[in-house]
Amino acid sequence: MLVSKYGELAPLAEVDLRPHCTTVEVLWGERVETLGLRLEQTVGDLKRQLRGLLQLTGHGVRLFYINRDMCAVLGPEEMKCGSRALHSYSIRDGDQILVVPRDKSRCSSSTQ
Repeated sequence: MLVSKYGELAPLAEVDLRPHCTTVEVLWGERVETLGLRLEQTVGDLKRQLRGLLQLTGHGVRLFYINRDMCAVLGPEEMKCGSRALHSYSIRDGDQILVVPRDKSRCSSSTQ
């Protein structure tokens, strides 16, 4: 009844619900690895993925996101929250993930 009165309507928006992926550079010491990321995964998922890729042992790494366009202004952003989705960082092709060993001295007590 509405179609006969108003005609066919064009689609209002095109919505793409496929998982989004991007390609980043992973920096670990002198190594640079190109990695495809699924942006729906979490920081914790990424850490597990990097353990396999970089053959890391233990949980002693910190991740920093480097936005290629804003790094001069904002600097690296630490990816602290393991449950945060990667898409919330607005990661794009060509951005970088810096992997840094966790400082063990932070956990030990020192006396002076």
